[in-house]
Amino acid sequence: MKTRAWIAASADGFIAAAAGGVGWLDRWDPHAFGYAAFFAGIGAVVLGRATYETALAFGPWPYAERKAYVLTGRTLPAAPHLALASPDPAALHAAALRETASGDLWHVGGGKAIAAFLDAGRLDEIEIFRMPLLLGDGIRLIPGSAARETELALVDSEVFAASGAVRLRYAVRRGTTRAATSV
Repeated sequence: MKTRAWIAASADGFIAAAAGGVGWLDRWDPHAFGYAAFFAGIGAVVLGRATYETALAFGPWPYAERKAYVLTGRTLPAAPHLALASPDPAALHAAALRETASGDLWHVGGGKAIAAFLDAGRLDEIEIFRMPLLLGDGIRLIPGSAARETELALVDSEVFAASGAVRLRYAVRRGTTRAATSV
């Protein structure tokens, strides 16, 4: 079982608009990028609080029968899909691994939560879909990335010529992250 970030980012490195919206992604169909096959291998989802609240705003829980593990120090309302909320990425990760019967853990986002998982050594892969759009401003894939050094090893890549998107899948090299992050 791996913990994987599978996420889209603009060509200039933003995962959401400045106000947190992801409507800029609506112009692309995620199924054109292998979403169904990817999601079939997922056992549970890990999200930061803001990403969790964004997902709830979409309507019905968008991650089907998958339980959610939310990185937050806030108390969240009980929900059938919510397995655990915790401010500790290592504890949250351990609980998700223990309680998920099969499949990988999908770290949906956001950037602060991904950074916290990287800092805690709890992320195995980062799969980034670079979308052919410059947002100019917004929420970065990894906030404060100039202060953080994490070595990645390219596993594979794919160009989606029809849309102009590029998929980059990296393995996170253990023990290479520097600088602490708080959520």
